[in-house]
Amino acid sequence: MGDKESEVSLCGVPEWFGLPENSTASYVNDIFVAVFTALLCCFAICSNLLIIVTTVKTPSLQKPCNILLCSLAAADWLTGLTSMPMFAALRLIIHRVPSTCSYQEDLFTAFYASIMLTSGWSFAFLTFVSFDRLNALSRPISYRLRVTVEGTVKTMSFIGVSWFLLTILAQLLLSSILELVFSMTLIAMFIIIPTVNHIRMYLAIRRHNKELRRSVASVRLTTVLRREKKTAIDMFVITMVLLLCLVPAILIKPTQVPFPRVYSFLQPWSIAMVFSNSALNPLIYTLRNQSLRDAMRNVILRRNRRAIGIITSESGGRTQELVMF
Repeated sequence: MGDKESEVSLCGVPEWFGLPENSTASYVNDIFVAVFTALLCCFAICSNLLIIVTTVKTPSLQKPCNILLCSLAAADWLTGLTSMPMFAALRLIIHRVPSTCSYQEDLFTAFYASIMLTSGWSFAFLTFVSFDRLNALSRPISYRLRVTVEGTVKTMSFIGVSWFLLTILAQLLLSSILELVFSMTLIAMFIIIPTVNHIRMYLAIRRHNKELRRSVASVRLTTVLRREKKTAIDMFVITMVLLLCLVPAILIKPTQVPFPRVYSFLQPWSIAMVFSNSALNPLIYTLRNQSLRDAMRNVILRRNRRAIGIITSESGGRTQELVMF
């Protein structure tokens, strides 16, 4: 029984995590993985926090579509704050099993719970975004009149709290097998539903283009459609980047049984690639949104000016004191 368990896990860490071999090459590999993850972690925390602060401090950015981006940024920020540091720590301490086994299982349990929570938030938010963008493209004028910032904030908060409670219940009540089935089912739904919605968005865009060619549309309708199409394309890019970050983990999985050595070396990198999505998303938001880019620049420059002003005033105060003395 003990031998069977040792094949499945190492001090509570399962095989899918990529159990390392007892070799220098494996240890060096995990050091590189930990350093890479730490760099991603720092960038994800700083960049996503900057996007959230910029949106909060810039009234012109406080629109429903940007609130959706902030929700995704918040999930990525929490990923950088929780899951990524724990992953980097696990990759290092897993090589010191005799001395770390007592708390390694607890750390992995916390890591797994944080993965379920933050990745679930990202998928749930993206699924809602796909419905939101479909609604915006199908009925653009009606969408602009009905959907508000306050309503979007309440909806995203409700989704976030609901997934938080669902994650806790799954961790407490479901067995490991049922939890795996539950997770796989939700992941399949979170992939299939946005895919179907993006196809429907494409059909809606084609329908609107035909209508615009047949009749002379108002300037307002044309402008609204152009904006909604751009936002829908941005969300499509974000979704595709997430799926691309998952591809390495899917491709490596078949090597687990026939090539365990290859799997143990590549699996940590595939998990790190999934985490890289939290660092790539802020770059996508910034590159594809000129207004957000300008607002971020203003926020950074404003803080720099304020810091320079404080230093100048302090220097002036010291000079005045010296003259008085």
